This record gives sequence, structure tokens and C-alpha cells, in this order.
Amino acid sequence: MGIEAEGIINGLTPGEAFSVLVPFEETGILDRWGVTSVRVVIDDGRNISNDQRRKVFALIGDITDWLVAPGRGKRTRAEYETLREMHLLYIIDLLGQGKYEDAELVRRQLTAHYCEILDLAPFSLSNVDMATARDFIDWLVELCVEYGIPCIDTLLNRCEDIGRYLYACVAHRRCAICGKKADIHEVETVGMGRNRQKMHHSGQLVQPLCRAHHNEVGKIGQADFDNKYHLEGIRLDENLCEILGWKK
Repeated sequence: MGIEAEGIINGLTPGEAFSVLVPFEETGILDRWGVTSVRVVIDDGRNISNDQRRKVFALIGDITDWLVAPGRGKRTRAEYETLREMHLLYIIDLLGQGKYEDAELVRRQLTAHYCEILDLAPFSLSNVDMATARDFIDWLVELCVEYGIPCIDTLLNRCEDIGRYLYACVAHRRCAICGKKADIHEVETVGMGRNRQKMHHSGQLVQPLCRAHHNEVGKIGQADFDNKYHLEGIRLDENLCEILGWKK
């Protein structure tokens, strides 16, 4: 359950924080619900761009192709559970009437699921604001990373926030370039005389790369590799260290 309320920026400290003044008379409701935090959505007045719209349709197309691929009729228990988590299980029997219709059906369902998670009103890709479109795209990218959904193009070209994408790739051990299962490449190497089991990894700069791309780094060097794929590293936080089983 949630309440929508509009406010204005009341104070701004460049590079640090801002405060928002929200006129709201029913403060007793917040007290009864025990509300201690809020979600702020910044609307800059811009609508979804054509590039963002193309990204959404491309991602939905890849997810749809994954759903209706030959042989998907014989799904394992794990695959059914995956579809259940994605809120796509009930539409499986409706697919197959035509690719465009299939993609539209999947798009509507995933959009509804996204809005339900964030307690948002349903939106249209014709005029949704740019910030929501950006977050929706990165949410779809995270779905593809989490469930290993193959995509025609690298998700480096699909994501809006590369840091968020790399975080998901590290958490799920997916290669940031091709999507295959990945090792964690240490951009900043451990070095001589340091015990990998005893050292703290929080703050370490890494890249999630499959074996082939990991080997490529060794052949052409880190700088040329990063320039070739327009890739950067991500620093491990305590949560990622815990997921990886590395010392924090």
C-alpha cells in the first residue's frame, strides 16, 4: 500500500543532499502505519526517448523469444519456478499466436508486474516519463541477467545505468559482455605476498567476465580491453562480498 504526494525541493546542498517539502495533512496515517522512509521520484518533465523505447521493445522481444523457443514446452521444475517468479507462468498457454501479439502480451504483463512491485500507476510507453523508463529498462536488464535470458545484443548496449548492470552481473556471475557464466576478474590484482583468503575484498575493483573474455584481458591488456568494449569496473561492497563468499 502506498500514498502519492507531490512536493517541492526545499533545500539543496550541491553534491550532498536535498530536502523536499510535501504538504500532507493526513500525517496520522503515517504514524499508524509506522512509516519511517519514503521513495522520492524526480520528474524532470521529459518523456521517454525513442532510444529508450527501442530498448524496451528489444528486451521484451528477447524475453518473448526465450519463452517461446523450440523445446520450451518441456520445462523443468526450476524453469516453471522461474516463470512464476517473473509473473509469466499463467500466460504461457496464450503464447504462440504470432510474435507481435506474444511480445505485446509479455510487455503488458511485465509492465504490470513492475508497477505492482514499485506501487506505481500503470503507464504507457507512448508518454511515460524518462526517469521511469530508465528504471524500467534497467529492471528488464536485471531480469535477463538473473535468469540467464539470451539477448541478441550485449546488455552493455541495452542498460541505462552501467553500474547497476555490473552489480547484477557480479551478483549472478554473468559475463558483462556476453552473458555467459562468469568468473570475477580482479582489475586491481591481489599482488605478491597477499593471502587471498585473509585479505578484505570490500572496495576492490572487479569485472564479471567469462573465461574467454578473461583470457582476452590478459592478451591485449586492461586499458585496450576496456576501450574495446566500453567497459568499466565496479567496486565490491559488503553485500557483493557476502554473495561471492569473499572476505568483506
